[in-house]
Formats: sequence, structure tokens, C-alpha cells
Amino acid sequence: MTKFKETTTALELGALFEKGEASPRDATEFFLARAAGEDADRRVYVRLTEARARAEADAATDRAKRGVRRHPLDGVPLSWKDLFDSAGTVTAAGSLSLKTRLPAHDAEVLARAARAGAVCLGKTAMTEFAFSGLGINPKCGTPANAFDETTERVPGGSSAGAAVSVARGLAAGAIGTDTGGSVRIPSAWNGLVGLKTTAGRIPLTGTVPLSPTFDTIGPLARDVADASALFSLLNGSKPVDIEGGDPKGSELGSVAFWLPGGVGWSELDEGVARALDAGIRKLLHAGARIVEHKLPELDEIDALAWGGGASRLVAEAYALWADTLRANEKDIYAPVFERVMAGASIKAADLLSADARRAEISRRYLTATAAVDAVLLPAVAITPPPIAKLEAGGPDYFKANRMALRNTTIGNQLGLCAITLPVGYDAQGIPVGLMLQGHPGTDEKLLRLARAVEKVLR
Repeated sequence: MTKFKETTTALELGALFEKGEASPRDATEFFLARAAGEDADRRVYVRLTEARARAEADAATDRAKRGVRRHPLDGVPLSWKDLFDSAGTVTAAGSLSLKTRLPAHDAEVLARAARAGAVCLGKTAMTEFAFSGLGINPKCGTPANAFDETTERVPGGSSAGAAVSVARGLAAGAIGTDTGGSVRIPSAWNGLVGLKTTAGRIPLTGTVPLSPTFDTIGPLARDVADASALFSLLNGSKPVDIEGGDPKGSELGSVAFWLPGGVGWSELDEGVARALDAGIRKLLHAGARIVEHKLPELDEIDALAWGGGASRLVAEAYALWADTLRANEKDIYAPVFERVMAGASIKAADLLSADARRAEISRRYLTATAAVDAVLLPAVAITPPPIAKLEAGGPDYFKANRMALRNTTIGNQLGLCAITLPVGYDAQGIPVGLMLQGHPGTDEKLLRLARAVEKVLR
């Protein structure tokens, strides 16, 4: 009898393999069968890599039998966003304009995971060129949010299929990228843990870029333990002892959080606000110290990031993709086309001025928050809207996209690491995420803290 199901965590699967109570081969066939049945229209997986998955699973099964597993996630089936190069498999970054792009080699991070024994199930759907926080892609298919069975809502983006693959039990974990929130937004809206790593911690070689300055790679997982294990897999490091961040068992007596108010806590949907308020109360009850004080740097970086004419993210996207978009305009979703082509008007002097301003804001932010363990923000301020309401683009699309990305973009702009945890549900029954922001390079510390918070919230 199968000892696992679609909700079994990645580490639980690995433990079953270690004890000989299940095999990577069985788990891989299980997820491939679920993907074939539950995702027949290929809105979650743009393509499955069955032959590769089975070969990797067979090798992992043999290692498990011989007692030479390479990592706690050796043999665990994962999904990969469609911008990680995989040898001999089309990697199109969610765009018809790249539909014939066939890499000769795996992305460095995929190769690293494969060497540690992870099984690659396939490539997941995403916003074209990873340039949206909503996850809508009419050209290649939009996976619906996993938590509304009556109305198809946006999944969050750009790692849309990555989140839905885990939330719907089509993979044990997923790997995505985060340039302005693309791991954290879909994780928050699909009840997952999503880790935005510090830029540079995980190599981007072989990953289709959007903005090399802000692009990062991170896991989408069922819990913090899985996110931590996936981080070690991708980082090529030893697994983190995440229990070390829980100072008083299930309590947070020595932990200080900053609750900044301001732009990050403004314009929340009512159900989102209620879920977050309940979560904050749980942290207080567990003994955490909450510092409620303005943090003006958040408002300043928000204004800079979204100010017209000086966005480094847009400038880099334009430099990379403008020629491709011009040559294939009929195949490009109009809102993505518009956002990228806005880079044509950006002046070098304005861009350099904005860079200097961003660095100055970042220095002040890091100094101001040095004495607290994390800054708390809603991962996303709004409930995910229906896909049909936004698919045509226009003002409603851009307003929703701005609100989806608003809070998460702050971490990318400031160069931070950040994690979103499920904190409850909104009035529509859609998950709500609480985001913890840590200082650059403190990813392991953030994971330990997130584990302690997760215990309280659950």
C-alpha cells in the first residue's frame, strides 16, 4: 500500500525512501499520473519530462536500496519553472516567441539539483518573460488558483504553475524565480511557503533572465522544513538546522519583529487584514516583541521602484528583450509588451540617479532594522481577482498587478531575503501570506525564524 499521498511533504517522501517504505520510482509515477489526469490541458505543466524523470527516479531508487542517498531530497520529484534551461527540452520562458529555444545544457541550478538526486518532473507555466505578479498568460495558458473551485482566479506570478503544481499535489516541491515577488506572490495565494533568496546565493547561469540585477531563484514548498531542504539543494550547502531558531519550544520570547505600517500595510482587502491581524495576535501571545513604528524607507523605495522613467528592472528587461518583442509582437501578451517597451524612454542619467538613491535608502533601512529579527509585511495586500476580469489587460490589469507586486518588490529593491508563510484565509477562502523580511545574506537565519513562526501560526 502506498504510504504517501499528494499532500506528503518533500522531506516526508525522502524519509520514506530512506526507510525503504516507498521508492522514488513509485513517487515519480504517482506524480506523473496525477499531472496527466489533473492537468490534461497543460495549464500547470507546459511540458512534462517523463523520460528524464523516470531515468532519474530509477537511479535514485537504486541508490536508496544501496544506502547511498546523496541528499534528504534524493529521489523527490520536483517541478521547474519554464525558464530554467534543461538539456534537450524546450525552455521558452512562457513565450511563443521562444518556442523553438532548445538548450544544450541544464541550468547550473538544475544540474546541481540533479547531482544531488532530485527528480525533474517537467516545466511549469509562467508569465511571459517572468514579467507580471498575476500569472496571467493567455498565449500559453494560465493555471487557476488552487483554492477556488467555482471561480477561476489568478494564481499569482510569475511562478504561476510552480505554485499550483505543489498546491494541487502535482509535485512535491517547486523551483521558481523572484525578481519582484514571483516566488512569494503565488506561494501566498496558494497556501505555500515561498523563499526569496538573497541575490547571488543561488547561481543564475542557464536561467532565462528578466533583470539580472534583481533576479533570484527560490523554492515554493508545503512548509518551512521543505523550503529549507530545497534551499540547501539549490545552494549546494548542508541542510540548515531550522529548529535552532525556536528559542522557547513553540514560543518566540526572545524575538523582535518590526511592524512598520505605512505603504506596506495600506489598502488591504478586509479579509486579508483580518487574517493578518489574527496572525500577529498569535505571535504576541507566543511572546514575540512587536515594535510598531514608522519605517519611511519602505515608502521611499516603493515610490522609487514604481516611479516613471527610472526603473532599472524595466531598463534591463528592455535591453534584453525589446528586439524579440518587436519581431514577435502578435505572439506577446499586450500588458507584458507594454511594460517591457516602456524601457525605451528611460535615460541613462535618470537610471544612475535612481541607482544611487536606491543604495542610499537601502543603507538607511539596514541601519534602522539592525536590532530586530525581521520586518513583517503582508505578502500580498489583495485577494486574487478572477482571471476573466483581467485577461483583456487595461487599467484593471495594471492596478491589480501593481497591488500584487507592491509589497514583495520592496525586498528585491533593497536586496533582502524574505519568506512568506500561510497565516490564514481571506473572505473568499483563499490563503493569505505573512512575509518576514531579513537582511541580505541571512537566509539561513530567516529560515530558522520562519520555522518558529510557522509553529505558532499553525
